[in-house]
Amino acid sequence: MAASLILEKLTVTSIGGLGHMLRHRRCCLRELRPVISLHNSVGKAWPVGRGCRSTSSASDRPPFASTAEVGICGGKSEVQSVEEFGENGLRRAAAREVHSGPEPSAGQIVEMLSAEDVESHPRLQRPFVDRTWVEVKAGNGGNPAPNSVRKNANAPQKGPGYGGHGGSVYLQACDQIESFLDVPQKINADHGPDGKETSRGIHAKDYCLQVPLGTIVRERTYSGERTEEGRRMFLPQFRYQFLRDEDTFIVARGGTGGIAPISFKKKDGRLGTPGQRTRLELELRVLNDCAFLGKPNAGKTSLLAALSRAHTRIGPEEYSTTRPHIGVIRFRDRVEVRMCDLPGIKEGASEDKLMGRRILRHTYRSRVLAFVIDMARGERSAMETLEEVEKMREEAIRFDPLNGQKPWLVIGTKCDALHRDALYHLDSLHFRLRARHGVEVPVVGTSSRFGLGLTRLVRTIRQLVYPDLMEPRRRLPAEQFITQLPGVLHGKFDGDIPSLGENLSPPLLLPFGAAAEPVVRRPVDRLIEGGVVPEIQSLGNAE
Repeated sequence: MAASLILEKLTVTSIGGLGHMLRHRRCCLRELRPVISLHNSVGKAWPVGRGCRSTSSASDRPPFASTAEVGICGGKSEVQSVEEFGENGLRRAAAREVHSGPEPSAGQIVEMLSAEDVESHPRLQRPFVDRTWVEVKAGNGGNPAPNSVRKNANAPQKGPGYGGHGGSVYLQACDQIESFLDVPQKINADHGPDGKETSRGIHAKDYCLQVPLGTIVRERTYSGERTEEGRRMFLPQFRYQFLRDEDTFIVARGGTGGIAPISFKKKDGRLGTPGQRTRLELELRVLNDCAFLGKPNAGKTSLLAALSRAHTRIGPEEYSTTRPHIGVIRFRDRVEVRMCDLPGIKEGASEDKLMGRRILRHTYRSRVLAFVIDMARGERSAMETLEEVEKMREEAIRFDPLNGQKPWLVIGTKCDALHRDALYHLDSLHFRLRARHGVEVPVVGTSSRFGLGLTRLVRTIRQLVYPDLMEPRRRLPAEQFITQLPGVLHGKFDGDIPSLGENLSPPLLLPFGAAAEPVVRRPVDRLIEGGVVPEIQSLGNAE
């Protein structure tokens, strides 16, 4: 099929067909209020707005309308029977609550169902910090007690002649942390205690700071230059990146504890050394397999919520998504695909340091790029979708040239809006991409509201992320083991049983015109020709 554009069970040929599809898709009652009288006959009343509901009897209501809808209008519940109303009362109620007229067409019903909601259930988006500066200071080593001496090298290092070591600062990756929101700006490890009385100084505990996976650690070193305001300029230098859970890296070592002299005459003692001080730059690049890129209000967050358990606020205004969100798809064969929903980008994002580059930063670790396009464009030009895909891909390549080598696909959203020519724009985009690039670019049409096309989308993403893995196939059912022998298949054979003799092969059936094989003669024929068989028969007759 062209463009692999499959919208499962979205063939709407009549109002009844749409109602049948809606019942099997199990739409929520709020979405089905405009189509409460789909199966009513011509001339029945149908509601105009979403707030009004029908007052027809249970036999007239379609199968998907609940009994709680009877007589509810304007938020007031008036559940009454036809007998209580009476014939005249029922007519007055119907004239007051609904509008009588012809039934809506299939296009009007589709337009009602695809109307955008004002906002999803309110969910708090926790602040997200993906870049920060940290000043780290390790602990100083402790000093030995005054007027004390240490023991010989082979003796246990005990007593007031030894100071404790200062605490070091470690960074450890943790998959339960998503950003640098709780990372302090200044980190100071504990100092090693001094030796006292008859005991040595105990080593201080190390400071362990947990960071999210995908963190890049850079050390800020002084460049020797200053700004116009007189501030020193620091240049970042790469030190480490965390790609595995519980991975550990030391950023500042604690000072060594001091030791007392072995005797007062030698004076070979030393004080504790100070701990290291460093300035760090922490940058987070989220670990993901597939990144969703698109313009604002393209349907990226709704698509992620339909594919996984990740759900956040979905609003009608632009940039309602203010931070990356991760959703995980787990397959039966224990394969996991991490999808990243990024805020919307616009033209010039690769040069916008305030927002565009901060968004595109999280495509660094992506293995597949998915460009999400809104297909409900109405009568606008079909070239808009192609230009939008080309501009977004160009911005991603300008930010990081490695994005040009990654596999990519196009996801068409809001394909249930048939009244806005969504399928036409989807099909047109497929053929234009194939003509532009000369290869088959995956284009998948989806509808997050009705869950259409999601299965094909998941399979396409898995194939692009893991092209070398075996594709899951449905297991073949086992054949039934037959324990009883079959019955008689035919009756008794009364004819002559043909015999070919011993060690003789049957004659071949040659095609027309081929040379025939010599006639095969049986041993019995030779005995008859030699007179042996007639002689035996004569002896039997004589007896």
